[in-house]
Amino acid sequence: MKALVLSASLSGILYVLSFAPWDLHVFQWFAFVPLLWAADRIRERPGSLKATLLAGTWMSMIICFGGFYWMVGATMRYGGLPLPAALGVFLAFSFTGQLQVPLYLWLRDRLLRQSSKTTTAILVQPLLLGIFYAGIESLYPKVFLDTAGHAFQASLRIRQAADIGGVFFLTFLSLVVNEGLTATFRSKKRSPAALALGLIVLTLAYGQWRVNQHAVYEAERTPSAPQLKVSMIQANIGDFVKVAAEQGTHDAMTTVLEQYLGLSRKAVEGEHRPDAVIWPETAYPSIFGSPESPNEKRMESRLLGFLESLPGTLIFGGYDRDLKGVEYNSLFFHQASTPSTRVYHKNVLLMFGETLPFAESFPSMKTWFPTMGFFGRGPGPEVIEVKNKEGRSFRMAPSICYEGLIGEHSAKGALLGADALLNVTNDSWFGPDGEPYLHLALTRFRTVETRLPLLRSTNTGFSVWMDALGETRGQTGLFESAVLNADIQHRTWPLSPYLEISRSLGLMNWFERVCQILTLIFTGIFFARRLRST
Repeated sequence: MKALVLSASLSGILYVLSFAPWDLHVFQWFAFVPLLWAADRIRERPGSLKATLLAGTWMSMIICFGGFYWMVGATMRYGGLPLPAALGVFLAFSFTGQLQVPLYLWLRDRLLRQSSKTTTAILVQPLLLGIFYAGIESLYPKVFLDTAGHAFQASLRIRQAADIGGVFFLTFLSLVVNEGLTATFRSKKRSPAALALGLIVLTLAYGQWRVNQHAVYEAERTPSAPQLKVSMIQANIGDFVKVAAEQGTHDAMTTVLEQYLGLSRKAVEGEHRPDAVIWPETAYPSIFGSPESPNEKRMESRLLGFLESLPGTLIFGGYDRDLKGVEYNSLFFHQASTPSTRVYHKNVLLMFGETLPFAESFPSMKTWFPTMGFFGRGPGPEVIEVKNKEGRSFRMAPSICYEGLIGEHSAKGALLGADALLNVTNDSWFGPDGEPYLHLALTRFRTVETRLPLLRSTNTGFSVWMDALGETRGQTGLFESAVLNADIQHRTWPLSPYLEISRSLGLMNWFERVCQILTLIFTGIFFARRLRST
């Protein structure tokens, strides 16, 4: 048991180090091997499955400890909880947040006990196990939607394979390699390791082909091709200032608005001369268009005055309210050449941050978290046109904060004909450690899956401009005031296989859905056999 625990600990540490901010992604190819090897060694012993599941649970907790430690401070700042309560919440999360590991180990144990030991079976097992892990992890309800494949975000060539089946395709490849290496230790045969190494080589080769293809597309662009010039404003408004602003404190609200206006004027008057200026999520600290207090009226008047003088478009995060009194976390598109303002309402809300389970049925629950927002849901993905100075339209697929983690959301925007992805975020609540790096890493894959550039505007960093390969073309630092300029052109890439297959099948996130179906079928067959034998 001691060796099993040590192996699980080593696997957990390797897994954590493969992710941002450490980004030692090569570890992900063999992070599971110590635990899987130790589990295989004791499989025939009495009580081995129970010990293996406990070891898997321990690995899952190490993943949470090493990858999500920042949740303690965030829960205190965002939820208003005292330290003991925040620690309790984090421990509960650590026990439940990554249970795909023991669930996978259980299913794996069932498969290996029923499989033959022929060379063919030994080669097929890693492929099936890769499907099962991807199926289990995509089915498991995670708050942050992370998966093993996200570890490869820092690898230019490996991450390109996400355009085949999304980030869970990389998870599948990772587990096949891990299982192939483990099968070689278990069977003393070289063929599983050869399969694993061959997959790595093929993944790198595919990535290089995509990189070369991108270079061809870029070379075909003419210097006179239409461009949309944008400037992203990172005002670096601290979380406590944001709270005071949102609660109506006059000085704080003025500080927030003046900081954004000042940086925006600097951008407009600079050499870049943007067609659009972008402010991040909730940059405007009030309900736009419905001022209630004298200060809110003055603040809106200041913003409207700036809008009248702006030659292009201001895209800014704020709050909106419908006729029924429902409030939304929103993104406003105010273009000087049009008489009205387009509004995008956030559709996917952050659990325990913007919504609570059963809160609408039991309104008293909302009093438990006085600093938490409770918002309505928008209709879903859409594209909004933004024009440059020459009147050429560019179609943007907006998302707000958490929505940038969801492949299906960006994919639907891409299929609506977007030229670029636009994500606005406010990560100031989470501090400088861990979360900003992880959030950016998880969002990066939207570019590869859709083959669209990404504009990511944040309050405290990282604000980023990425190309269709997921390469960073420009980036701000953490907790600094900055203006990030970017240029967007019309889409040149054809639809990625991920989008094309999803559209053809009418099944978004097609690869993970296939993995889920096969995993459920295998599990159903196993239980059916158990019932027949009893």
